[in-house]
Amino acid sequence: MSSKSICFFNHKGGVSKTTTAYNIGWALSKLGKRVLLVDLDPQCNLTGLVLSNKALDDDFMASFYRDRQYITFEPIVEKIIAGNNAEDLARDGSVYPVDNENLFLLAGSLNISELDSQITTALKITTGVPILGRIIENFFSTLEKIAKNNDIDYLLLDLSPSISGLNELALMESDYFIVPTSPDYFCLQAIHSLSKKIIQWHAEIEQFKQTTKIRIKNKPMFLGAIQQRYRLRNEAPTKSFEKWIDEIRQTINNVFVKQLNEIGCVIDENKFHNAVSSCFPNLSPYDLAQIPDFNTLIAISQRSKKPVFLLDDKDLSDAKQFGSAKETSENKIKDFYELFMKLGQVIVNLT
Repeated sequence: MSSKSICFFNHKGGVSKTTTAYNIGWALSKLGKRVLLVDLDPQCNLTGLVLSNKALDDDFMASFYRDRQYITFEPIVEKIIAGNNAEDLARDGSVYPVDNENLFLLAGSLNISELDSQITTALKITTGVPILGRIIENFFSTLEKIAKNNDIDYLLLDLSPSISGLNELALMESDYFIVPTSPDYFCLQAIHSLSKKIIQWHAEIEQFKQTTKIRIKNKPMFLGAIQQRYRLRNEAPTKSFEKWIDEIRQTINNVFVKQLNEIGCVIDENKFHNAVSSCFPNLSPYDLAQIPDFNTLIAISQRSKKPVFLLDDKDLSDAKQFGSAKETSENKIKDFYELFMKLGQVIVNLT
């Protein structure tokens, strides 16, 4: 069975997109799925999150990229921009293991921004410039071969928060996508514009396919949105956050989903309900999950190189948490564990 690709995308930054991809990757791996985290953001935040303190060690980072013991995007981009395929890297290299037998990282690189500019150009003027078409073909064939050679079940693609050629191509070639959201005015505006942008991208890719005969799926299925980064009071979002959560939910259902249905890029509502109801019976259609703010646990998570929901007694003690503060954190960790394992199962059910 071929691997399934899921993009995490919102062109509004600050919505915990990278952290969400990381945590869902861990959850899927705990469910027995082999997962490859793909860092397609030139800021390399996902790579930094996975490597944790190692990312602060100049000698380690220089060796990590220079010695090329593991596959990273740096040599892949170099080869692809030159018009070559990177099959040898996919065939001979191994992906970085993330302290988990089922979880791996395809590390990002700053030169992804160079690939981005080349793809943006390729989508506009490929006719008569064969090398630009090869850039697009080689990019995806390389990812597919890496996934196949490492028996990957899920590719989780972390995209930059921007409207760019690389994001357009990555999203429209993926099987599915998830939109992380935060409860604020600017995220609400982003949801309004994102559906229009995806419809525009769909039309552009269709024209590109007809002109070049290059195969691109162009049918990413919207799995749902994840509402997060809100504070709780009495186990529920505070009123100020609830207002934005409700408005974003309504916009997703009444605008986003309706528009994407026109191009066939939304999971069927009945399928969504059947997949989600057993895990989250109180959620509305296209609400994948509601995840409150991690607060102080996020710093402990980063220091421990593991997701919030897998922190243990030693991690809390090392963070100098004792007494009632530690007990509160332990209860939150249990809640997050249940939430993310259910979310992982929902994604398996939907895909």
